[in-house]
Amino acid sequence: MANVVTDHQEIRKWAEQHGGKPAAVDRTHQGDDVGIIRIMFPKAPHSEHAHLVEISWDEFFKEFEERKLALLYDPKSLFSKIIGRDTAERREEGDSGAARRTASGDQGKADQGDGRSGERHSLKEREYRDSDGNIHHHTNEYMDQHGSKA
Repeated sequence: MANVVTDHQEIRKWAEQHGGKPAAVDRTHQGDDVGIIRIMFPKAPHSEHAHLVEISWDEFFKEFEERKLALLYDPKSLFSKIIGRDTAERREEGDSGAARRTASGDQGKADQGDGRSGERHSLKEREYRDSDGNIHHHTNEYMDQHGSKA
């Protein structure tokens, strides 16, 4: 069963017990903008961290709070996903598809965790693929600075 937490000490303890480190997606980590945050597990088999840059826990949690994020994780495995707190709250209320639609029910438009940016750029507009074909999303701030052709 997965847990949802926002407590910094609990997140750090779980991550470090599993060899996890705070990270940002390299294409979004520019200047003062930490960009998209992740927890990477560099020693895990099949770990895909080539496009992640290690950051400090302070940077990680600053971004985590600014974006009003939560960590969904399995205490017995390496599974984890950073989600918006609004998504976590809707899931707790029984909305199992919360991450796939907005509160109004619109499919595919959820801004998954970027609490400071509203709906300036849709999730689809912010999408990009890394060299391995994995899908990621730029922040709205990144899109404002670099345009939709980023």
